[in-house]
Amino acid sequence: MSKPPFPDMDELLQRMLDDQIQPEEIERLQKAMREDPQVRDYYVDSMLVCAVIRRSSHVTGELSESGLIQALSDDGNQGGSRHFVRHLYSIAAILILGILILTFLSLFRHKAQGPAIGRLADAYEAKWAGAHPRPGELLYIGPYDLRDGVAKMVLDQGTSLLLEAPCRVELTNVGEVTLRSGRFVAASTHIKNFRVRTSTALITDLGTEFGVIAHSGGSIEAHVLKGRISIALDPNRAGKPTSLVVNEGQATIVDATGRTVQSGLAAQADIFLLQLPLSSQPASQSGRLNLADIVGGGNGRGTGTLEQGIDLTTGWIFRHPTAENQWARRNEFKPVAEFRGIDGVFVPNRTLGPVVISSTGLIFSQCPETHGSYYGGPVNSGKFFDLLSRQFHTARLNGVSFGTSRHPALSLHPNAGITFDLEQIRQDNPNIQIDRFTAACSILKDLPQSRYSSTDVWVLLDGVVYLHLNYPMERYIIEEVDVPIPAQTRFLTLVTTCSGRPDYSWIFFGDPFLEPAATIQ
Repeated sequence: MSKPPFPDMDELLQRMLDDQIQPEEIERLQKAMREDPQVRDYYVDSMLVCAVIRRSSHVTGELSESGLIQALSDDGNQGGSRHFVRHLYSIAAILILGILILTFLSLFRHKAQGPAIGRLADAYEAKWAGAHPRPGELLYIGPYDLRDGVAKMVLDQGTSLLLEAPCRVELTNVGEVTLRSGRFVAASTHIKNFRVRTSTALITDLGTEFGVIAHSGGSIEAHVLKGRISIALDPNRAGKPTSLVVNEGQATIVDATGRTVQSGLAAQADIFLLQLPLSSQPASQSGRLNLADIVGGGNGRGTGTLEQGIDLTTGWIFRHPTAENQWARRNEFKPVAEFRGIDGVFVPNRTLGPVVISSTGLIFSQCPETHGSYYGGPVNSGKFFDLLSRQFHTARLNGVSFGTSRHPALSLHPNAGITFDLEQIRQDNPNIQIDRFTAACSILKDLPQSRYSSTDVWVLLDGVVYLHLNYPMERYIIEEVDVPIPAQTRFLTLVTTCSGRPDYSWIFFGDPFLEPAATIQ
């Protein structure tokens, strides 16, 4: 191998192999590779040879991780090692060529996109398709497809973009971005006339902060949170030049054709994420029990079946999605003997008389009058099915998908109720202390249509209401649920009700866990 381009490069590479390199050293190495072709070539050569040597059990047994670079770069009396390396090069030429091509494409993927115009300031559980920048790395002209999580981009002249997945954008230049689909909030501190281009309109910032949504059907929404914006329709679609100014606190919708503008609406700040969530890894699922997994027939530790639920009027298992809306003709509690830990299910509707919520005859006395209609029942799923479009929609909170092994979801479309037998759960899990029920409760943000009525969520312990949440039609709310469970409590009941038709009131509990009391730091 050639000599290193700068004195301590071998040392940096050794520490990287030993996973001991510091963030500022990584940034220094990345900067050097961007600016100096010799650094890139030396890095690629070093990593490829180390990869081949590592695959040799003979050499790996003699050299430590950090000894690999030393053996390769030593220009003293190490003729045997250099001869062996040359031999490895010859026998692994095809392998190295393939890896080299992949590495080359990775290193230069942004060069083809264009110059750097900003940085990824921070991210929260972000997953990308294609280009996948990390916090602190440069952003280049070109497309970015955020599939999960939240990402904050800061462009060079001060404009920040807070993207909430799923979101597809294309950075055009430092003063313009194209929103293909999804939503973000743009805030400009040092520059005006920042532009957001969509398929039907051009939005120009005349103030400081606004949110934009590009729906999959083609329509767009613009909500002015601070300052003001102007919206100009695409004249090729509208048929004539059309523009208007939208002031602070107002919102405008452009239809999918690009010809019709609905203005004078009230801006909705709650449908946008205005700041990055606290960066934290989800707590380990050991030591707590997943109620969604129990609904899926599991033991609360991940053995349940996704997309499996319990029918409210039969107590039988069904596979998601539900084919149609159904009505309960009478109040009836249905025991679920097949699943340990579930006492039973029911359709809550006080119109038909007292609502029984347990096998022991407990009554939900505060249950409101409902239509008695329901969609299947509780499901171990983060997917909701739109009967009209025949499409699934993913449950998300703060850009993060739910209904996965990482973030389970218990969907409870109104009107529905389920009662868990905590006594049985304790017997089956003697090593887990059950002191509280925690979850994040919400309705999907990206609904295909507007909800028909408001929705209520109820959490009961032994028939007594401990938590009541209301979700009005005009607002989007995420509620953090944390209900203490006394030691002698036998039944935990979760109920969702709707004051009118329950269409599109897609309620779910994200990360629904039974767990010990919180540890005070």
